[in-house]
Amino acid sequence: MTALNSQNSAIQFSFAVDWDLPAGATTARFGKDLGPSTNPAIDEQGKNRTKKHIVIERACRSQKVEAQQLFDAARRATDGPNPRPKFPGWEWSFHEGDLLLNARRARHVRLMRRMSPSDLDRTVPLVPFALSHFPMDSWEIPSKSASRIAYSRVIRVQGGFSVQDRSVERARWLRDLLRFLPLRSQFVLSGNTRDLQIHEVGPGEVTAAPLSRVLPDVLKAAGYGRIAWFDLMNGFRDIEPADGSYLTQLGLVPTAGTAAGGIDLLSTTLERHVMAEGQPSALVVDFASRLIARNEALSPAEHQLFARALILSHAARPRPAGDKRLPFFNTVVWIVDKEGDLPDWFLIGNPKIRHVLIGRPDHLSRRSMIRSLVRSLPGAQNADQSELEKCTQGFVDETEGLLLLDVSAVAQLARTEGVQVDRIGDAVRRFKVGVTEDPWRKISRDKITSGEEFVRRRVKGQSHAVTHMLDIVKRAVTGIGQSPRGGRPRGVVFLAGPTGVGKTELAKTITSLLFGDESAYIRFDMSEFSAEHSDQRLIGAPPGYVGYDVGGELTNAIREKPFSVVLFDEIEKAHPRILDKFLQVLDDGVLTSGRGDRVYFSESFIVFTSNLGIYVPGPSGERIANVTPEETFEAVRRKVRSEIEKHFKQVLNRPEILNRIGENVIVFDFIRTEVANEIFDQMVDNLLKDVSSRGYDVTLTGAAREVLRGLCLSDLSNGGRGIRNQVEFHLINPLSRSLFDRGAEAGHRYRIEEIRPGPSTTIDLVSEHSP
Repeated sequence: MTALNSQNSAIQFSFAVDWDLPAGATTARFGKDLGPSTNPAIDEQGKNRTKKHIVIERACRSQKVEAQQLFDAARRATDGPNPRPKFPGWEWSFHEGDLLLNARRARHVRLMRRMSPSDLDRTVPLVPFALSHFPMDSWEIPSKSASRIAYSRVIRVQGGFSVQDRSVERARWLRDLLRFLPLRSQFVLSGNTRDLQIHEVGPGEVTAAPLSRVLPDVLKAAGYGRIAWFDLMNGFRDIEPADGSYLTQLGLVPTAGTAAGGIDLLSTTLERHVMAEGQPSALVVDFASRLIARNEALSPAEHQLFARALILSHAARPRPAGDKRLPFFNTVVWIVDKEGDLPDWFLIGNPKIRHVLIGRPDHLSRRSMIRSLVRSLPGAQNADQSELEKCTQGFVDETEGLLLLDVSAVAQLARTEGVQVDRIGDAVRRFKVGVTEDPWRKISRDKITSGEEFVRRRVKGQSHAVTHMLDIVKRAVTGIGQSPRGGRPRGVVFLAGPTGVGKTELAKTITSLLFGDESAYIRFDMSEFSAEHSDQRLIGAPPGYVGYDVGGELTNAIREKPFSVVLFDEIEKAHPRILDKFLQVLDDGVLTSGRGDRVYFSESFIVFTSNLGIYVPGPSGERIANVTPEETFEAVRRKVRSEIEKHFKQVLNRPEILNRIGENVIVFDFIRTEVANEIFDQMVDNLLKDVSSRGYDVTLTGAAREVLRGLCLSDLSNGGRGIRNQVEFHLINPLSRSLFDRGAEAGHRYRIEEIRPGPSTTIDLVSEHSP
């Protein structure tokens, strides 16, 4: 960015460059500032002039423009109070009043800016002269302030960002490749081949560039004088030298440095390349995985290609070359998606072929790139160095596991949507989950503060569980305690206890509290996943199996609704292999689907429910009660926690799962008598309200209610769900029968006088009013 301050007779001049790479490569912005007293055209006093330099890096070359000379030349180019700079290819137009400057160059450049005449006199000559030193495509104009005229310039160059960083050593795959160049005749590169690679273009100077640029640079620096590139779409092209001379030597007919060709021509050219005389040569075969339709059933042309390549790998002989007379093969490099894409008989056990795996970028690689990217983000120009360092570290942590292309895309997303540099985590979240708005930030704090009363109305007798759950919710909303690397779910909780005590109800209530709709949660009944292979239902079938194109139930649901409560009900009934899938989710908030897609759980709230610890196997294998309602809650809690730990550590042999849940294991108490009465009254009252909404006004006499209470609360072993079942049997069924049999119509008023238990409970229903 070129920023001109016309304040206090001083100017601040700085450059920033956007490097735009082909094929979705990285974008980065960086620059240097020139302080006051560098411009004689503006510094009328002419004192303390210092010579400073603007340095723009382009690949391995740099251009240095001395500020003193730049401004002197700009001043000489002006004539009169309203200057019209004289630079070839520029067209200028001015309008009266607030002058409108419209500058065009090469049909791609436009600068439009309203200025006062005095500002125009002092600043116009500087901009086009300075920027004419560099290639240009477009202008960007920031907002104008009262005291600053600001010009923003975008320069697009074939290349990558360049930054001084001595903390990054050469990538491991590069070291491996260079080490074995004198020892192996062919190489197979696999893994992260389509990402950007950190590449050292000078001592301590690194850049991010695609493999198609990095690999030729490395081979050339290693001593290869001739480098050719092949892929099925573009055929052959000369990289070094770029005049097509090597392609001609290989018997091809190049046009503008390229020659069309397919798999048959590659097969014959391969032999000519390996046996070529002269300087050491390298042939890179890109997208080699696409040379084969079916690995297990090669066509004659495919078989001939790799059979010839196999024989040539053994026939090749190194020759001394260069000043140091080092051994060189005429190397062949195959770039594939994965090692298994090439025939096994060609690669496995072949001592003349070296497989080199390109790994995903580590935090040092991301830091090297991010240090330049942050300077292009909104708000970075006004941030001091300490703030930028903090934002850089946050950016590095948030992008753990992402490719460098993804990191570049996050920065572009932040610029496009105006995400400030200190909120870069929002851009990462938007990139991962694909949602612009963050529902967690929209949740009202007052709603959460008063949420305890709301939850207690629906979950009875579990005050400790409600408090603990709300603490986790508040932590999720505020983000306190989140891993600095991001990615982990917003909250994880394990609800254990007897059946019917409110575990699932609490999950529904929390969902309603957070998102306003209790049905917004995603529920999985884990009893359906007891088979070993049922993990494919969650994440999707692997390639080659039925259902591969459909995806998994869990991964599809999270991709569709990343902001949600995910309930895994009765988790102990799932196959242990299923539980292994949760390790990655609980630790990193990521689950890889059967199709290889990464699904992020960073905005999810995960709830497990379980009945573990309530029953234990007896001496004869029968189930016996481990805890009873007669015991105190502390005793129940202690025994249940002990059995849960025993199950994960000794039975499943997976203590790491429990360790990732931590202290968020909440044990529910039995439904005690006083709580059971509250549940009963609430259920009966809600039932009568529902009946009334359908037009039937039904009431219970006090005696009938007490009889019903005794029937429903006689056995509390099944908790609130058992009470509901009894209310259904002793009240809902006989009431429905009586209303139906007597042909009751809406508007009538009825009173239940008596309830008589039996094999089929009956009631005395008395009509109090007829319309």
